[in-house]
Amino acid sequence: MKLYLKRTVIGLSVLISPFLFLYISLFFNWFGEQPELGSIENQSAPFFSTKTTESLKQEKRILFGDLHVHTTYSLDAFLGSLPILEGEGVHPVADACNFSRFCANLDFFSVTDHAEFLTRREWEDTIESLQSCSAISRNIDEEEIVPFLGWEWTQTSLNPSKHYGHKNIILKPLEGELPVRPIGASESSYLNFIDTPFIYIYGALIYDYRNMSNYFDWRHRNIVIQDLEVCEKDVPVRDLPKDCLERVERPAELFSKLDEWGIDSIVIPHGSAWGNTSPPMATWENQFDSSNHDQKYQKLIELYSGHGNTEEYRPWRSFNLNNDLYTCPQPTADFIPYCFQAGEVIRERCRVSAGSASECDSRAKSAREEYIKSNPFGILTIPKYDSKEWLESGQCLDCFLPAFDYRPGSSIQYALALRNFDDNKAEGYRFGFIGSSDNHGARPGSGYKEIDRIVNSDSKYKSSGPLTANSNGEESFSGIPKTQSVDIEELMKTRTGPPQLERISSFLYTGGLVATHSSSKDRNSIWNSLNNREVYATSGDRILLWFDVINHPSMQIKPMGSEFELNINPIFRVRAVGSQKQLPGCNVGDEFNPEVINRLCKGECFNPSDERKLISRIEVVRIRPQAYSGEPIENLIEDPWKVFMCEPSSEGCEVEFADNNFTNANREIIYYVRAIQEPSLAINASNLNCDRDDSGKCIKVNLCGDVEGQGEGDCLSETEERAWSSPVFIKSAGGQS
Repeated sequence: MKLYLKRTVIGLSVLISPFLFLYISLFFNWFGEQPELGSIENQSAPFFSTKTTESLKQEKRILFGDLHVHTTYSLDAFLGSLPILEGEGVHPVADACNFSRFCANLDFFSVTDHAEFLTRREWEDTIESLQSCSAISRNIDEEEIVPFLGWEWTQTSLNPSKHYGHKNIILKPLEGELPVRPIGASESSYLNFIDTPFIYIYGALIYDYRNMSNYFDWRHRNIVIQDLEVCEKDVPVRDLPKDCLERVERPAELFSKLDEWGIDSIVIPHGSAWGNTSPPMATWENQFDSSNHDQKYQKLIELYSGHGNTEEYRPWRSFNLNNDLYTCPQPTADFIPYCFQAGEVIRERCRVSAGSASECDSRAKSAREEYIKSNPFGILTIPKYDSKEWLESGQCLDCFLPAFDYRPGSSIQYALALRNFDDNKAEGYRFGFIGSSDNHGARPGSGYKEIDRIVNSDSKYKSSGPLTANSNGEESFSGIPKTQSVDIEELMKTRTGPPQLERISSFLYTGGLVATHSSSKDRNSIWNSLNNREVYATSGDRILLWFDVINHPSMQIKPMGSEFELNINPIFRVRAVGSQKQLPGCNVGDEFNPEVINRLCKGECFNPSDERKLISRIEVVRIRPQAYSGEPIENLIEDPWKVFMCEPSSEGCEVEFADNNFTNANREIIYYVRAIQEPSLAINASNLNCDRDDSGKCIKVNLCGDVEGQGEGDCLSETEERAWSSPVFIKSAGGQS
């Protein structure tokens, strides 16, 4: 009898256990789930017009927007939302709509999640949420917010000849026929996000068990994506199954698929000079042909974002290249090559270890050679990586809020100066300029105030964090230190460079804006401005800017973005008005949903005063594109060509000038202007925040987020916020000056 009961209990246990485990799993959400859509607030948000005085009235209005925003449908944003990585949980598309209205007070925005792992459900949810956001405006006289549908094509390669970079695709319509899936890149470091080992999830659960549902949701997302197939190649877009992941290798294929859809689209390259996503010798040349650059689509470029400025050209490079042989350049006042600093790191370690001067010199020379041999993973040749040892190396030291590990061959000025003399069909890069946030927390226009670094920028690093702390360099070295070899072939399989999270964090900002000159606040007018390049970029502040050619023979004003021929010397007019100073808090009244204000805005909204910041000067940049193959680029970019100092005035600054040498030059010339504002505090404006010796040499960096550097605050320093006009492109038609 006892044996019978024992067998019965065991049998029932075996029978019940799976159901008990299933019940417990469901109760604690161990399987994870798809995040909810969120809800759009139907109540109208307060609107602060840019037209505050009669003197600012123009034929067209200036509208501000953000065309580069990620929700947690982007896999890297989802990863960053995990509490163990300083995240605050998921932020769906609905949050982007609410933030743009209640917090940032934008006129328009777009959601551009990474396409590589965007599932059919997430794509359809994005469309539904944006349509709900747009529907808010249907019962009021003027559209409150104009949302645009988009995605990001996130291509990267460590081979400079195959690196095409990141591009945002923005669609005009939000109704009717739309692409049934976004188009991603088939070669991308982004593809590695799906390979998170389960042991990492398990470790996070142990460390942060109170938020276990977040990690199970991440695991669920990984499992769903791994079950999807990549779409078959060479099949028309309308014949592909809806559930596959569509990817292409080159821009030419992306443009071809957009042609198949036949939907009004703009392709906007961004982050071209970012070193954390571009190989050291990346340049615009490799995609400058009639197939990989299509002027029909590529009319705009993101000049500034939360990942920094990519405008300025510099003649230095990470390496010297002669006859296919790389060598290490010598440092200059505005650039210290990584390969050079690698030698200095080893030299200093050698000195501390009581090595002789000759021995340390020899080790430094070998370190530089090993760094070059291991490109682009040279930084891994220095054992026991310590971020602080690298000081200011690899950075543009005289650029405005630069991108990390700056790549001057991929800067915007370099692109504008290039011409392709081998491909007769290749059109020049004629980009209009926009700014964006590239925020990964569904916060369009996050630069409205310089506050809350962790949420309003992607600068989340804390040296005290469980997963982000770097090696502190305190461990002693045995013997005279030397470099170590790395397996380049194996590392190349990862398709990503060495991580420098703690250094990158000091080069992440709240982000910029795009401003349009539009006849009215609606989808068609905004699209026409974008399509005509009648737009400008700002570093985040809402500076008002006009840049026109005023002596065209047609008697018509030619605004920024225009392209035309001229047989006389052009005369230009610039007008700039500083942004409104911000008041603390939110001016939304008690009737607004406090949950939105507190959760998304953190109690701080766009809240302008009647006082404006001062414009200190106007800078004019002149670029003469190459007239023959091999013409040196550095001789063609005049930055600045002219500078006009402005009298302090709340009414702004207005100047007129001419190019009296235009007709004599007998070539195409490109002009654009920068409106520079009086200094103000901004997050990460000092970047590495160096301590310097009497000669000005950096001797210690104070990294943002490092408890021994700038700590856990907002890392505020003064900078000169600015706006960049889109260029005007003028071809000489002969004639007299």
